[in-house]
Amino acid sequence: MKYMKTAVLHLLVVGLCTAATVPNLHAQDDAADHSRKAIELAKKKQYDAAAEEFGLAAKAEPKEHKHYSNRGKALRAAGKFDAAEADFTKVIEMNPDDAGAYSERGKVKVSQKQYDAAIEDLNKALELDEDDVDVYRFRAFAYLSKNEFDKAIEDYSKVLESKRGDAQALERRAFAYRNLKQYDKAIADLTDVIEKEPKEAEAYRARGYAYSQADQPEKAAADFKTLLKLKPGDADAESRLKAVEAKAGAPNGKAAAGAAPSPAG
Repeated sequence: MKYMKTAVLHLLVVGLCTAATVPNLHAQDDAADHSRKAIELAKKKQYDAAAEEFGLAAKAEPKEHKHYSNRGKALRAAGKFDAAEADFTKVIEMNPDDAGAYSERGKVKVSQKQYDAAIEDLNKALELDEDDVDVYRFRAFAYLSKNEFDKAIEDYSKVLESKRGDAQALERRAFAYRNLKQYDKAIADLTDVIEKEPKEAEAYRARGYAYSQADQPEKAAADFKTLLKLKPGDADAESRLKAVEAKAGAPNGKAAAGAAPSPAG
């Protein structure tokens, strides 16, 4: 009799556990289905619809932080930065050691031009995962936007250690070097870009301007001429070419007053 009571009790417990598990399995299936739909929508760049599907996944599994993270990424891609920030903040509340959530929230704040707050989040992301190259890239841009050029150079150099020849990192590091009047280093970075991408018009523009600042008007003129071949009629390139040619032909290498264009951005 005692054995039978024990067996009945065991079956009752198993039954309750099974009953409790079934809804959980249904919730997981629903969440997985919505996530699959969301991923397909995101691949088609239908980010608003993807965010809605990820939201349904989160509703099915409200304690699963990955759904909020995924929705946050879709919202960021859709340009809905406040809503994206709220999702990443929720992920951090649920999992304070989630490096990806700090990284993603930091990227959102870069897009919102909240550079100090972005750097704070990106610093935390690197504390938790120092190997995430993408974090260095976004932090570098935040430093660049704050005119903290030395720090930007350090972070872009970190990117280039992992992604040699990365054109974006090279061009932006060159911009930082140029602002520090380290023209030779800026020219070297832009030359690397041009060697890999000889039809990259903006690299010729930037290098031409660096040459002009380094008092090498003939080389600057050559770059602006190449730029005009790639982008015929470019008003900025025409103005800069006129200025450097005037400088090359003027006594003491000084351009006529009013000939120099405004600095490049």
